[in-house]
Amino acid sequence: MTRVLGWLQGRALLFALLVAVFAFSAWAWPGLPQIMRQFEQENVSAAQISTRLESDFAQQQALLAQRTAEAKSLPADQIRQRITTREDALAEARERQSAASEGLFAAYRPSRMVARTQADIAIAALESELAVLRAALAPRQNYAAAQSYLAANPTMPTQGAIAAAQAQCTAAEAAVAAFDQRWKIDQGLRETFRQERTDLLKASQTACRNAADRAAKRRAALAASGQLRDAAAALTALQAADLPPSLIANPGRASLRDILLKALLALIAITLTPLIYRVIAYYALAPMAVRWPPMRFAPEGAIPPQPVATPSAISVPITLAEGEEALVRQDYLQSSSLKGAKRTRWLLDWHNPLTSLASGMRFLTAISGAGERVTVSAVKDPFAELAILTVPADAACILRPSALAAVVQPQGQPMTIRSRWRLFSLPAWLTWQWRYLVFHGPVRLVVKGGRGVRIEAADHGRIVGEGQMLGFSTDLAYGVIRSETFWPYFFGREALLKDKVESGSGVLLIEEAPLAGRSGIRRGLQGAGDALLKVFGV
Repeated sequence: MTRVLGWLQGRALLFALLVAVFAFSAWAWPGLPQIMRQFEQENVSAAQISTRLESDFAQQQALLAQRTAEAKSLPADQIRQRITTREDALAEARERQSAASEGLFAAYRPSRMVARTQADIAIAALESELAVLRAALAPRQNYAAAQSYLAANPTMPTQGAIAAAQAQCTAAEAAVAAFDQRWKIDQGLRETFRQERTDLLKASQTACRNAADRAAKRRAALAASGQLRDAAAALTALQAADLPPSLIANPGRASLRDILLKALLALIAITLTPLIYRVIAYYALAPMAVRWPPMRFAPEGAIPPQPVATPSAISVPITLAEGEEALVRQDYLQSSSLKGAKRTRWLLDWHNPLTSLASGMRFLTAISGAGERVTVSAVKDPFAELAILTVPADAACILRPSALAAVVQPQGQPMTIRSRWRLFSLPAWLTWQWRYLVFHGPVRLVVKGGRGVRIEAADHGRIVGEGQMLGFSTDLAYGVIRSETFWPYFFGREALLKDKVESGSGVLLIEEAPLAGRSGIRRGLQGAGDALLKVFGV
């Protein structure tokens, strides 16, 4: 019965899914061709956009030349009408330009890019044509006025006719002047009986007016002829400005498809580069690092530090001897004797202030007093356990300061910490640890670690996973070994190299679970910080 109900439930869900698919198809199918056409408009590269715009540019340039040639023969009233039409078309082109600049991704969508550039080309062509029409209107008006004047005055007085009329004017004026030279009695009698002076004066005025009219008509006719020539020359020389090629020659143009293609290629490169590096690192770099000479920080036979014969625990008790002091890190001092002297120690080592600050060995509580008992425990970290490593005089060990919870050292004789750089070592570059810190005795080191710290003797050599080794004796030869299997490393499940210590009389300090207690986000952020500190051996 249960199987039957499960089968019926599966069929019901499949039926509901099919109903939804067919309903969506019925709703979307009528608009599907339009959607496909719009997708085709947007699926265009920058090169295709330039090709399309070059054709439109050439058409507008040819049309502009044709309209300029027509403007040379149009009368003034038709030029005015065409100017009005072109101004309206210019306003519409500017509206199309503004509309093409609006919308999401308008600067990169091919359809908007084409519409915007076509509007730019149309605006440039219309502005150039309007300039031609306005330049053709003034000479056309002057041409019409001059042609009208010459039609009303078909003949033009010659220079000889003007000179003859001027001579008649001069002779008539001379006759008037000669009459005025007679005796007053003679002038009076001649004027009284024959009106001789009046007739002479009228003849002089008529002759001079005729000469002036003839000269004015000649000047007007010459000016009209000059206007005809100037207007004809202006119309002949009238040319439209070429459209600027920069309207389409835009090497920085990038369409939405180009951007998506570049983003896809970048995504593929970002995805494949680490994988390619992992192949090269595993089969080329790691074998070279394995054959690299191991690092040694002290000659063979040096006195190794001696571990306390108790395993790591949640808390460890420390009893101070005469002349000893304990420097306990914050949040690790669980309890202390009532009578012990206590003070603040600002830094673990004043010679390495940045290392002390970065590792957390700052604002330490210094406790002293013979027989005083101090209990060190991780008060706030539920996964941390502690172990004690005793480093006798004339002995030393490599250790990460961030793994310290407390230090017990002689009063007035602080332990010595020295840096050892390995900048020219291939294993150091592959493991991203260029610096190692050497702690010299006599000192007792309280070391903390996630889920415990294991102190092992390196009798037959040891291989330790990356990030688990907290330190080792300086007499041991430290190197690396490649991860045993490729695919776990390729998919990021294993590290490329593991720590290797050759056989010797020293000891290793191994953290049981370095990532214990870290959540996903905290693990990522703290892991990035730990990687940076690892470069400097902290």
